[in-house]
Amino acid sequence: MSEISLHVEGLKKYFAVRRGFFQRVAGWVKAVDNIDLAVPKGKTLGLVGESGCGKSTVARLVLRLLEPDAGRIVYEGRDITHLPPRDLNALRKEMQIVFQDPYGSLNPRMTIGQTIKEGLRKMRLSKGARRERLEELLQMVGLSAGSADRYPHEFSGGQRQRAGIARALSVEPSLVICDEPVSALDVSIQAQIINLLKDLQDRLGLSYLFISHDLNVVGYLSDRVAVMYLGQIMEYADADDLFESPCHPYSQALLSAVPRPEAGAKRGLSSLGGEVPSPLDPPPGCKFQARCPYAEVRCREEPVAFYRVGGNHLVRCWKPAES
Repeated sequence: MSEISLHVEGLKKYFAVRRGFFQRVAGWVKAVDNIDLAVPKGKTLGLVGESGCGKSTVARLVLRLLEPDAGRIVYEGRDITHLPPRDLNALRKEMQIVFQDPYGSLNPRMTIGQTIKEGLRKMRLSKGARRERLEELLQMVGLSAGSADRYPHEFSGGQRQRAGIARALSVEPSLVICDEPVSALDVSIQAQIINLLKDLQDRLGLSYLFISHDLNVVGYLSDRVAVMYLGQIMEYADADDLFESPCHPYSQALLSAVPRPEAGAKRGLSSLGGEVPSPLDPPPGCKFQARCPYAEVRCREEPVAFYRVGGNHLVRCWKPAES
């Protein structure tokens, strides 16, 4: 595998649930439960799963917006898990995020130019250099120079997301976390933003952690894919391998729900049945066992470790490991 930009090892984050007058701890939500991930330098790791499985929590942990309860976060060979605030502030410009909501993530009282210049001030550029850099960033994301004097409400959703991408790129990061960046956009606009992200990666050598529930988008943009369910990674493989030969029943079910352009095209497993268990009270053993058509007694009693089914393809399931 190529050089690693970001490596996450054994990462955990539990949130306390408090109840009653004295707010005693009644349980723990295991939002992220012992996950390992790696983002190759200049490549894209797609993180997919249903809503509420912990994907966005992973993003906030990586950026140290949340403190992990256990595990390690290594960026460019440096352990940043417990980096003090002073050193963390210096690291911020190297790791940026593009948010899901292109309107809520922009200050409505600031013009697009003012928003982007906030990052440019950290670069200690002269006023003239900031103006030139602003115009360069706007052109880079497909916005006109005149856009700098307009407010977010004057733009469409796609244009606002372009502005959000320009803001993220203003400090010249090497790692960009894309947290559902196209889910709030129309399908035609989604394609434009995805192509823009791919073009920027090729041009600037960016590494992406791309979070989404849309497998079509993930399959187009990602080099490797991690499938997440109830805080755990269920399958982890190169994108081509995962889409051609999904091994985990959950991955198969997700892919079976993806619309196919060919008439009469079908995939193996039908759509998922049942409800996602509460993260406050997950089932014992395999977390997917309550919805799995192949569940056995041991699936309900014993936790499942990762098995290698070939190359860089890992799966948390006994069935493909024994086949």
